[in-house]
Amino acid sequence: MSLGIMVAWPSSTLKLFSSANTTLNRLMTESEVALLGSLPLIGAFISLPCVSCIIETIGKKYCCMLISVLQVVTWIVKTVCYKVEAILAAMFLSGLCSGVLMVVPIYVSEICQDSIRGRMTAGTMIFYYIGMLVSYLMGGYLKYDIMNYVCLSMTALGVVFVSFLKESPIHLIRKGHEDEAARVIAFYRGTSINSKLVKEELQVLRRALNPDLCDITPEEEKLKPDLKENPKVSWWQFLSK
Repeated sequence: MSLGIMVAWPSSTLKLFSSANTTLNRLMTESEVALLGSLPLIGAFISLPCVSCIIETIGKKYCCMLISVLQVVTWIVKTVCYKVEAILAAMFLSGLCSGVLMVVPIYVSEICQDSIRGRMTAGTMIFYYIGMLVSYLMGGYLKYDIMNYVCLSMTALGVVFVSFLKESPIHLIRKGHEDEAARVIAFYRGTSINSKLVKEELQVLRRALNPDLCDITPEEEKLKPDLKENPKVSWWQFLSK
């Protein structure tokens, strides 16, 4: 949601920055107005390939926290700086934050149960567009400084919320921390760490990461045909029958 607010922010400030009532130290030129809209895309182009490497190194949770902190820095620059160059730099930073669009759906899909995974993953994009709508509404009814302070407060609150989340169990298993992964699954399922549900989900995750895993459950063992190896018969025994 905070990213949606950030993406739609220029729509409510573009006219202000190029008018005589601008809140900046000077009017924006035509080329700077063009950069105001293009710099976020350039930042996103740079950040998205890097995010795919970062999430494998530090995990989805800490990648989300890193992007959230970067969003806070972006809003601080927009709030306290009134130079055109600072605003353009903040717009570039906001583009770097676009990597959250790739991280959050992956994280949500890895911590949710099968029954709600699709709805929760789709919900991440719904909140993104809700954030854009909120940004349009705030831009129409709030003053420039007030809007920036509200957005800064919301983003800072998001960092606090993300800090209470647990790391993805898939990432923990990939790093060899199966005990911690079991605790995470138990936390999100609201059950004990020794429950059957936790053990079953751990087994599913192990097989997802290692398809060659040959562990067979008792249920699968019952489904296997009872094949007995026929004893070898010599030619003499075969002819004497």
